[in-house]
Amino acid sequence: MATGKGLASDIEAWLETLAVDSSQTLRQEPGSTIVPTQVRSTGGRKAMAMLEQLSGLSPGASAQLKTGVTIGEGGMGVIRLAEQTALGRTVAVKTLKGDKKDPDAALDLLREAWVTGALEHPNIVPVHHVGLDDDGSPVIVLKRIEGVSWHDVLEDADHVRAAFGAHDLLEWNLGILLQVLNAVRFAHSRGIVHRDLKPSNVMIGEFGEVYLLDWGIAVSLRDDGSGRLPLAKDCDEMAGTPCYMAPEMLGRDGSPPLSERTDVYLAGAVLFEVITGGPPHQGKTALEVVTSVIASRPELPPEAPPELARICMKAMAASPGDRHASIDELRLEIASYLEHRGSARLAELAGAKQVELLARLALPAGSPGREREEIYRLYGACKFGFHEALSAWRDNDEARAGLTAATVAVAEYELAGADPRAAVGLLSELDAPPRELLARARAAAADHAARQAELDAMQRDLDHKIGTRTRMFLVLILGVVFTLAPLVGALEPDLVRTRTHAEHITWSIVLLAFAGGLALWARDSMFKTVINRRLMMTTFHLFVTQVALWIGCWYLDVPVPTAQVLMILLWFALGGMISIAIDRRIAPSTLGYLVAFVVAARFPHHAMFAMAAANGFFTVNAAWVWKPAQLRWTPEERRAVEEAKMARRLLRKRA
Repeated sequence: MATGKGLASDIEAWLETLAVDSSQTLRQEPGSTIVPTQVRSTGGRKAMAMLEQLSGLSPGASAQLKTGVTIGEGGMGVIRLAEQTALGRTVAVKTLKGDKKDPDAALDLLREAWVTGALEHPNIVPVHHVGLDDDGSPVIVLKRIEGVSWHDVLEDADHVRAAFGAHDLLEWNLGILLQVLNAVRFAHSRGIVHRDLKPSNVMIGEFGEVYLLDWGIAVSLRDDGSGRLPLAKDCDEMAGTPCYMAPEMLGRDGSPPLSERTDVYLAGAVLFEVITGGPPHQGKTALEVVTSVIASRPELPPEAPPELARICMKAMAASPGDRHASIDELRLEIASYLEHRGSARLAELAGAKQVELLARLALPAGSPGREREEIYRLYGACKFGFHEALSAWRDNDEARAGLTAATVAVAEYELAGADPRAAVGLLSELDAPPRELLARARAAAADHAARQAELDAMQRDLDHKIGTRTRMFLVLILGVVFTLAPLVGALEPDLVRTRTHAEHITWSIVLLAFAGGLALWARDSMFKTVINRRLMMTTFHLFVTQVALWIGCWYLDVPVPTAQVLMILLWFALGGMISIAIDRRIAPSTLGYLVAFVVAARFPHHAMFAMAAANGFFTVNAAWVWKPAQLRWTPEERRAVEEAKMARRLLRKRA
């Protein structure tokens, strides 16, 4: 096909070949119907013979009618109100204009009546009677329709709301179109192609009835032998309304034949007008209109619903093979869109939250409005909306893309905020998360988990609450021994012999063995944490140092009372190590040993009593600090624990 200037020249040359009426309509009134002027073929002659037979019948149709006012007028016919006296009802009567009473015009009028009468459908005006008037011209008696043209209310939301109670103009218009397509679908089942679908050929009754009118240029795809209708295969001239036409309706050489897909195109053109408010093919000149028809690439506004725009553009494909295969296929897609429209609205609302979410995430870290709570509030809102949209319509690509974009954005936020586990959780909710981002999040989560495991292990190792029962038990046993032994040694020297260095060394070794036995018994608890291990090692270190100190004092001939005073100083030093390195809550006991050392140094003969007092104070201090958590509970907490235990016992009994 020629392009550019060559195409324009071809179209201009073709325009010059058109009949005068067609050319004038195309140039001046592209919204008006071009009616074919020629009647050809054997079928046409048969139809004329039927007209002659009808003319031979006794006229009498007009005798049963009382004609009233004119309610409509077309190129060749006029419609008047009339009373059908036999039935006492008001009808519409269509006859020829006074200057159009010729056989060809009569045949055209009859053909429209034959088509309409053969198509008994709720969305097609019923034909009550066909007859002749006193002049022998056809008289078509039709159902009277009280209402408005769809064209007049297509964009009048106020009228539609007031007259029909519809608050969504687009949804209402699509509902009208679906009823029109039902009529066309029925016609196609009878082999009839309308050829002139447009809003001005649709009437809306006052109760919402929808009627597809003006079947005057309809053609048949089947030859029934009656000759009543022109056959589509014999139509080689332009017919229809230019601003809605399919390319094959131009009648140019090489055009595809007329078919059901011609009406599919026209329905797409009507859908275009529903979306935009105007027909698809417009221009200041006939050349511009025809060029638009041939190209069939009208532009929809960016705000047009994507799914509806796709349906419209497919229906209006230049090549019939690229259009919907049938009117029913087009009808089902529009019906599906109406079902999906609620989903689209939810996606639109969620999309607004998504835009706000992305704007917040784009703010610098620490900015007002970028708080975690605010981020997740917006994410929760758009996530809920997108999920609801997908629940209503699983194939809502816009909702799926929006959900993915919002989730990825929040996952990036979590990944940057050192919480990769949350990022992995978010991405795992998507059907198809970005692979690279998911791999990065999983790697970061694995590193985070490893570091967290190390921190948890360290925290458990430093948790002074672990092993508190065993620790307190050991403290009480050793504390009682270390408190009583000096007292008994001072008060009953014959019972606990501590007069010589060797005896002190012996008792120190005995205590070391006793502590070792206790440690072996309590090894499961006392070696779980670093605090317990340090306490055990410090205790062993104390006994070993104590043995070493007595041996040193023995070799140096340090008197036993002086060595006992030095022993208190040793305990002060080890107590200070415990309060500094292990648990600062032992500091009071350290001060107690310091006081005991000063007292013993001033009064050496009372060293054993000072030693017993310091050990007793240490026992009380350590037992209080390291007592089990239950002993520190308030009465209310203890009662809650008991109630929980009772509830667990009841559940076990019921199970």
